[in-house]
Amino acid sequence: MEESELKYCWMLHEIAKDLGVAKNLPAILNLIVKSAVDSLNIKASSIRLLDPEGKRLELLAAYGLSEEYLRKGPVELEKSPIDKEAMAGRIVEVEDVARERVLQYPAEAVSEGIRSILCVPLLVRDRIIGSLRAYTSTPHRFSEAEKTFLSALANLGAIAIENAKLTESLRRRIQGLSRLVEVSKSISSSLNVEEVFKRIVRAASEMFNAKGASLSMLDKGVYKLVSYHGLSKASASKLAAPSPEELEGLVKGVTIRVSDVEASNLKYKDELIGEGVKALLCAPITSKGKVVGALKVYFPEERRFDDGEDELLSILANLSEISIDNAKLYRLALGNWESLLKEVWEKLDVWGPVGGR
Repeated sequence: MEESELKYCWMLHEIAKDLGVAKNLPAILNLIVKSAVDSLNIKASSIRLLDPEGKRLELLAAYGLSEEYLRKGPVELEKSPIDKEAMAGRIVEVEDVARERVLQYPAEAVSEGIRSILCVPLLVRDRIIGSLRAYTSTPHRFSEAEKTFLSALANLGAIAIENAKLTESLRRRIQGLSRLVEVSKSISSSLNVEEVFKRIVRAASEMFNAKGASLSMLDKGVYKLVSYHGLSKASASKLAAPSPEELEGLVKGVTIRVSDVEASNLKYKDELIGEGVKALLCAPITSKGKVVGALKVYFPEERRFDDGEDELLSILANLSEISIDNAKLYRLALGNWESLLKEVWEKLDVWGPVGGR
C-alpha cells in the first residue's frame, strides 16, 4: 500500500470516529465537507441531497464556497449532466470547468474560482441519496487514491446521514405520539361537534408546527369546510375541499404528500401560493370503510415528509372521526331524551294534576 493510501486510511479512521459522536445531521454534514477539504487540501466541498421527487439536488452543507455562489439557484438533474451521471452511480471528474460543459452554472463556477471538480454519489443500501463534490482552484487530475478516499468518505457520510435521519424521525414520532395522547384526551372531552372540529384543526396545526389546518366533511356528495385554523376564511373555504389530484389518493385511504406546491400540478396551486403555503399533507377521514372527510395541514416552507408524519396525521384523522361520532351520538341521545321527556310531560298534562279531582 502506498504512503498516500495509508494516509487516507488513517484519515478515514479518524473521520469515522468523529462521525460516531456527531450529535445531529447539520454537525455530520459540516464534518464531512470540512474533512474533504482538509484531507485532500482542496478549495471547497459541498453535499447535496435528492429532493423527494428526485428532480433536484438540495444543498445541505458547504465549506469553502461563497454565499453568492451558493445562492446561484437550484440544481436540477435535467440541466446538470455532472449530477445526472453521479445519480446513476458513477464518479464524475471535471478537469477544467472553463472548457467542459457539464455544469448547470458554468459561468458562476468560473467566477467562484473553481477549476476542477470531483463528484461522487452518496450511496445507502443500493440507493443513491445525493452527491458529495470536491472543488479545486487550479486545474487538477484527481488520483485514484483521491477518488477512492472521497468515495469512502461519501459512503461513511451517507450511512451517518441516514442514521441521523432515522434517529430524528424516531424522536419526532415519539414526541408526536405523546402529543397525540394529549390531543385525544382534549378532543374526547368535548361532546359538542363544532368544538371537536376546532380542537382537531388547532391540534393538527400545532403538532406539525404548521402554518394552519383545515377540515372538510362530505355532505350530499360535496366536501364542505367545517373548521380551519391559521388561514383566512376565504382561503380555507377554497382550499379545504380535496382537489381531484388529492381525491384520487384519498379514496384509497392514502395520505397525500405535496412537498413542493409550486412544482405540483394541483388545481388550486395559485391560491396555495397566494396564502403562503409551500407544502401540505392531506389525510382521509373514514367511517365504515368510506371516506367522509379530509384533514389538511399547510406548511410555509417546502417540506421533506417521512412515513412517521403520515402516520401521525392519519391517526389524528381517525381520532377525529371517533370523536365526531361520539359527539353526534351524544347529540342524538340528548335529542331522544328531550323528545321522551316532552312526551312524558304532555301525557302528564293530559292526565291533569296528580291527586286532582
